[in-house]
Amino acid sequence: MNQKKDLNPWWRLKGWFIYHAMIRALRDRLGLTKARVLYSAGGALSPQIIRFFLALGIEIRLLYGSTETGIISIPRPGDIQPETSGKPMPWTDVKISEEGEIRVKSKYLFAGYYKNPEAKAKKIKDGYYCTDDFGYIDDNGYLIVIDRMEDLKELSDGGKFSPQYCEVRLRFSPYIRDVLVVGGDREFVTALINIDLDNVGRYAESNHIAYTTFTDLSQKLPVIDLVKDEIRKVNRTLPSHARIQRFVNMHKEFDADEAEMTRTRKLRRNFVEERYRDVISALYGDEDVIAVEAPITYRGGRKGTISTSIHINTVK
Repeated sequence: MNQKKDLNPWWRLKGWFIYHAMIRALRDRLGLTKARVLYSAGGALSPQIIRFFLALGIEIRLLYGSTETGIISIPRPGDIQPETSGKPMPWTDVKISEEGEIRVKSKYLFAGYYKNPEAKAKKIKDGYYCTDDFGYIDDNGYLIVIDRMEDLKELSDGGKFSPQYCEVRLRFSPYIRDVLVVGGDREFVTALINIDLDNVGRYAESNHIAYTTFTDLSQKLPVIDLVKDEIRKVNRTLPSHARIQRFVNMHKEFDADEAEMTRTRKLRRNFVEERYRDVISALYGDEDVIAVEAPITYRGGRKGTISTSIHINTVK
């Protein structure tokens, strides 16, 4: 998202009018009247939030660094790429190891840990500081930090991927409520998706898509394509081996009453993988459609069973 473009007088006039008619009052209400740049670090931030503030004339710069190295990368003024931490700083030399770990040489590299030379020796390899972070540098030179190395899962061919990275960023989508990313010890990465009934329902109404139930809506081809586009957005920020290749829109929402998640809406990963092992197996098979039958518990406590078919979808 490069903003270094010269606007013609007509667009400048329109921008001035919109700013004084709407944006200035909004910035004032947010307490950001004089703000030009905000800095964020330490966790994921929705690209939509970055684009929203950019529309207000405020840059949010996602910086990356550590106590041992100082700042490693930061977006330059007018060059905000929402999914990245910008390009490495001129005083750093960043490389990605064979395992995908980010390693750094820096003019401001730390001298060592206090009275603990052994700890420093473990963190320095061939003159590079080992960050213990997994990431890569894209074709345009921007650094994308994905996850901690210790939190990665391994595919059957040895490639590493981050379930948490995919899940967090997919939940940024207004059309996705919950997601479970699977792939450990398998050939590629897949996902079980819960659509957001309210937002996807409004999308269906706006596009004249008739539906009856959550299950019916989730399997509509336009809804599948909608989710597929959201997955593609996340895939663009990942190395090829770590991208989601197949997914299903689940026929029911993950439910705390059925022990699929905690009361704070954290998925119980092992339980869900075991409960839907047939669906996960189908994601790695040749089927295009799978029949499912699952027990459900209604809010009144009554138990029942749902039987339906769901599509197995491929992301290209």
